[in-house]
Amino acid sequence: MSRDVRLVDKPVGFSSYQIVRVFTSCYDKVGHAGTLDPCASGLLIVLIGKATKRSQEIQQCEKEYVGEILLGMITDTYDISGHVERMGRKYTRQRACSPPPFSVDSLHDVAQTFVGTIEQEPPRYSALKHKGKKLYELSRQGVRIQPRKRKVFVRSFSVIEYQHPVVSFTTVVGKGVYVRSLAHDIGTNLGTGATLLSLRRTKIGDYSVDDADTLGSVLDELST
Repeated sequence: MSRDVRLVDKPVGFSSYQIVRVFTSCYDKVGHAGTLDPCASGLLIVLIGKATKRSQEIQQCEKEYVGEILLGMITDTYDISGHVERMGRKYTRQRACSPPPFSVDSLHDVAQTFVGTIEQEPPRYSALKHKGKKLYELSRQGVRIQPRKRKVFVRSFSVIEYQHPVVSFTTVVGKGVYVRSLAHDIGTNLGTGATLLSLRRTKIGDYSVDDADTLGSVLDELST
């Protein structure tokens, strides 16, 4: 692995830019090949020096994720970091002793409707821009902008476990896909509402998180 292309296993709670800034303390030119939300973990590719020119090339690669969706909760960010807007109808009507309202097969069938080329509406809390301002900045100011739907590609989406109300999944997606929006849209389709509970990026193209350094090992290396 080139030392100009660094694979880091980003922990939950850190922004991608915080990780990048760790490297800027030792290198003049540092970039990345796609960010992760603070509440997500997994593979972050940091590019150093001339390798920063590869940013767009690597970002075109498909990405693999594993994660969990929480049925019955809808948040303004589409993930667990946001404010709860409402609870899904079907979920709130379930008694504690009731059996799960769905089977793994039925959940998988619904998920398949979001595989292939689809139109996806990005979250209002995202880094996409509207008239020069990032959507999350406008949303925090109380300005409600309806993001335009755009065509994106989802290679696969598989339900691997269901322990009500949590759905575990794995997905492979193309550039520009918001997994948060996938979780939200699946919840809308089910009639329960849903939010992304956890997310871990495991691959970007041929790069794997299995080959990544921990943040601790990076800090140790750069401090010596």
